[in-house]
Amino acid sequence: MASLLACVIDVLFPVPFFAVSIFYFAVAFVKNPLLPLTNFASFKEKAFAGLWLTLGGISADQTPAELDGLLASSKGLILDVGPGSGDQLRRFSNPQNITAIYGVEPGVTMHDKLRESARKAGLGDDKYRIIGGTADLESIVPALVKDGLVKTGETGGPAAAEEDDLAIFDEIVCVRVLCGVPDQEASVADLYALLKPGGRFVLCEHVLNGHSWAADQAQKFWMAVGWQALMGGCDLRRDTVQTFLNVAKEKDGGFAKVEMNQVDAHSMLTHVVGVLTKKQKKKR
Repeated sequence: MASLLACVIDVLFPVPFFAVSIFYFAVAFVKNPLLPLTNFASFKEKAFAGLWLTLGGISADQTPAELDGLLASSKGLILDVGPGSGDQLRRFSNPQNITAIYGVEPGVTMHDKLRESARKAGLGDDKYRIIGGTADLESIVPALVKDGLVKTGETGGPAAAEEDDLAIFDEIVCVRVLCGVPDQEASVADLYALLKPGGRFVLCEHVLNGHSWAADQAQKFWMAVGWQALMGGCDLRRDTVQTFLNVAKEKDGGFAKVEMNQVDAHSMLTHVVGVLTKKQKKKR
């Protein structure tokens, strides 16, 4: 059983994040007092970017160690979903095996730091390419079309691309990002369409804690007092793996292989870490 001190530290872990987030909301308002009225989404992006550029590195240092081995084995063409300021990119420790990584990140204020982090990780502009968008086909496909990776019909747009033509990525990486997408099932379905048959999803996501009553109550408390609003839309209580299983079952009858583990079982920030392998297409 986790020690009492560890439990207390875990429950109070959000406090500095709350304080820094409130500070950067104030800073964003002082710098752009009319922005909340004219473009609230941009206002929230600037505030959250301030938080993440300050504390993102600390958060990355506390990532479950299991992720290192998974990203060390990454290869081919990769989609990196929601990389933020790029604090996790150092875990791609064998960049020579990577053809290219497309990082889809809606927080444009963090793009400069993301580029810098990619260069430090040995993933220069030739290997790490940033898409300024969200985790959906409407944002991702136009960039892939521009680079000649996806072809569309005469009408253009994601709807014009054949489903098999969209499945181009050898690997899709999601690290602490699917907690914050507005519609998780829709995002996962779009990402699933972009993964090659036989390709792998690498996941490291914090999720609903169904193992510990205390952690469950802590999640409920912090959600009730504003975690989601202050943390870029993050929902601590999502069953992310089940969402993937549901999508795969609907599309292909399930995954070829599910290798997922839940770590930090007593923490309010419990994580699921592992790999989901997409089924190969049956030969006709």
